[in-house]
Amino acid sequence: MISKSDLERILQRSESERPVLSLFLDMSVDNSNKRHHQLFINQKRTQFGELAGDDPAVDSTELDQALERVEGWLVDGFQEENRGVVAYAEVGGDYFEALQFPVPISNRMVVSDKPVIGPLAQVIESYHHHGVVLLDREHARILSVYLGTLLDEFVIRSEPIDTPHDVQAGGYSQSRYQRRKREEMKHFFREFVKEVEEFNRRYSPDDLVILGTDENVARFREYLSEPLLQKLVYTGPMSIDEQTSEILTRLEPHLQAERDREAREILHQVRDRVANDYLAIAGVQGTLTALQEGKVDTLVLSRDHQRDGTRCGQCGFVFARDLRSCPYCGSEALAAVDAVEEMVRMAEGQGVTIEFVEPGTVDDLRGVGALLRF
Repeated sequence: MISKSDLERILQRSESERPVLSLFLDMSVDNSNKRHHQLFINQKRTQFGELAGDDPAVDSTELDQALERVEGWLVDGFQEENRGVVAYAEVGGDYFEALQFPVPISNRMVVSDKPVIGPLAQVIESYHHHGVVLLDREHARILSVYLGTLLDEFVIRSEPIDTPHDVQAGGYSQSRYQRRKREEMKHFFREFVKEVEEFNRRYSPDDLVILGTDENVARFREYLSEPLLQKLVYTGPMSIDEQTSEILTRLEPHLQAERDREAREILHQVRDRVANDYLAIAGVQGTLTALQEGKVDTLVLSRDHQRDGTRCGQCGFVFARDLRSCPYCGSEALAAVDAVEEMVRMAEGQGVTIEFVEPGTVDDLRGVGALLRF
């Protein structure tokens, strides 16, 4: 399963003089249970001359060989349950890496001086790692869920006291037995909370979901620490014995609604700050400059957004426009780049939070905005 560490590893890849083929494939199946990625690959093969362009470092034969390595991996390494693939292959070199995941990604092929990470970052940053707790008074299940898929599951079972056949004739009176069961429930819930705290420590989920009867959920919340309560994004009814697939299906609309709510809140904050000229910026060039100065706290980008830009080969500064020479150092050693890809690389390298939003949502911010640290 992909994670933030994959992005970090790809970002830290050593520089090479050889170009890299970055291939993003939608591996979803249609109503006839067929995939159509090969059509995209075949189409791109006919455009190798355009991809290579005038760059002498890109040889069309070596480019075809790099693509063949990807196709070989798709035959031998792709797992049918997944719906997205990212593959990197050095053109004329040895570097090769392929990642797969259970959510789709838009088809795209890029040949550049380094692996393209924007679409991969979009997948990773758009999904939270959820801790899902299901409970009744005697049992608990903790699910680790990411990209709509179960990563791990833990079951905690308690040892309840036996129920007498006749509490009046037996050792317990009815009232005493009920008190004992309430104390037992409190004990179990405290034990369950310890397990949730350990899960939170080990797995660091982005948020928590608690499912069960209204009464059990309400009582269980009373034992949660403030840090755990702050991670709580949804509670609702669910049987502890429910099938995992059904749990994930029923949860998804609520989790998506939470992601949408968070995006709206961030957008509102960016717009409000931009309007008041307070620790926020809008537009590609302004945001690029803020990133290169280390000022950005949260970056807001439209999904699948691309923008032509220029990078200075001498001072490394990136601009969201075509230039004859660098306005900072005067160098004419300039290279064409995707300005949005450069923003994502800078943000990931600096630990900046990235919020990807639906196309058109940030048109009033000229496609991109950011909350600033200072």
